[in-house]
Amino acid sequence: MLRNIGDIEILIDESSVDLLCEELEKFIKFYDLELEISSREVIYSFHNDSKSKAHIFSNNGLFCDIGFIKNDDDLITETDFELNILLMGQFLFMHQDSGKYRPHDLGMHDSHVSFLKGCFRGQEVIARTEHLSKKKKEIIPIKSEDEESVCAKKITTLKEISYGKSIFKLLSFVPS
Repeated sequence: MLRNIGDIEILIDESSVDLLCEELEKFIKFYDLELEISSREVIYSFHNDSKSKAHIFSNNGLFCDIGFIKNDDDLITETDFELNILLMGQFLFMHQDSGKYRPHDLGMHDSHVSFLKGCFRGQEVIARTEHLSKKKKEIIPIKSEDEESVCAKKITTLKEISYGKSIFKLLSFVPS
């Protein structure tokens, strides 16, 4: 819970808490900061109209907001949640994804990285990828049977979800 105006609350999957704390502990000792861990269940809501300006991401008119669980009414299943995220073309990191991808690999270089700010871990690699890359990767959600229609090279499947009789994928690729 936020106590001071300068407080920051980070919502993170339980499996990644130790990894985040390990990274932050290296830096908080140089500042007058405290790291407090608390647990709350989070709820994501998906809608077609921007109900708030604080949505965490959107794509093609579908918005995702984040909130906290008050009751179990109208909760979607984990599979429905993962499918909604995938269809929005978003990649949510889990502990097993740590160290596997750069922001450009996931299409996050526009929304999650500031190239105006300097002095952060991995800055040189990220900057070279942004400024020296000739072709940028694209991220698209697609049904598995439509994958052959993608005219590209270096196609990577980032996530794959089975839903009913269909398989949906989040693909990263360099357009040809």
